[in-house]
Amino acid sequence: MPIYPFLHGRHCRRLARCAFSEGDKKMKSLRKIFTASVLLCAPLAMMKPAMAEFPDKPIKIVVPYSTGGSSDSIGRLVADQLSKELGQPVIIENKPGAGSMIGTGYAAEEVPDGYTLLLVDVPFTIVPTLYKDRIRYNARETFAPIALVGESPMYLFVNANVKANTPKELADLAKAAPGTITIGSGGNGSFSHLLAELFMRESGTQLLHVPYKSSGASVTDLAGGQIDAGFGSLASAAALYHAGKVVPIGVSSAERHADTPDVPTFKESGFESMTIPSWWGLVVPAKTPEDVRAKLSEAVLKGLKNPLLQERLSSLGVDVPNKADPATMADVIDKDLSRWEDVISSANIVLN
Repeated sequence: MPIYPFLHGRHCRRLARCAFSEGDKKMKSLRKIFTASVLLCAPLAMMKPAMAEFPDKPIKIVVPYSTGGSSDSIGRLVADQLSKELGQPVIIENKPGAGSMIGTGYAAEEVPDGYTLLLVDVPFTIVPTLYKDRIRYNARETFAPIALVGESPMYLFVNANVKANTPKELADLAKAAPGTITIGSGGNGSFSHLLAELFMRESGTQLLHVPYKSSGASVTDLAGGQIDAGFGSLASAAALYHAGKVVPIGVSSAERHADTPDVPTFKESGFESMTIPSWWGLVVPAKTPEDVRAKLSEAVLKGLKNPLLQERLSSLGVDVPNKADPATMADVIDKDLSRWEDVISSANIVLN
């Protein structure tokens, strides 16, 4: 006997159909909810890697020179501090050759995602004019500035037997005997060569340029008396300077430098246009997203305030700039590109 005696025959069949109908509706609803959830979550799952906070993997700084040089040492100090600021490894990748063109060209072609930076220095602004037919990048357009990380004044040195104590006195000697005073450099088209050409132009003198294969070789011959003068950093001639074999008679900083308070500036001799430091900075491929560039700049600028980093840079003869932001870096690059293009053109410097 049925539990509910009043349910018989077609009533039971109708009730069963209703029960199955309600079940189907619920199942269809669940299917719709599940499908909608999948459709909503799929784009989020696909977007997750792109939305990961930068940086989420190691960063590299391309140094377009061999290991062991000043640029390599500076790059490694900055990389170590940047790693601490960003919480990711920052490695140095040396890509030397062709006056920095190989490394610079390599960095220019890397993915613009913020994981590749390039350490640049003065030759970055010289090479585009010297090798304009061979260069594969545009120094103004291919890269975006991150920060200016260091500056170092350049000095005009003379052999200890040269009777000049200031740039003006050397210019007076050169005017009295045109073409007899020799000035060495690290090679044709080098920074020290262009400084020599600019000094001759600004002082109205004609010195005899003697190019060497390296700045080190030039300084060695300067100490030995084979040449009379030459431009270089204090670090490059420190031992010979302290030994009294070479004498700094002019410094390219705006004010007298703390390391050499007795050495006059070029400005004091009337050559204000010679206020030109050596410098180092960081850039990235120009298409790197702005927010990523901003984060890199912020981390570098914060790191440059670290006293230990400043001390280590100072041991290399490098000063942390008072202003190091991207706009300052861009201005330095732009002015030097124009300056060296003018000097190379006026001195008719052509390299094969």
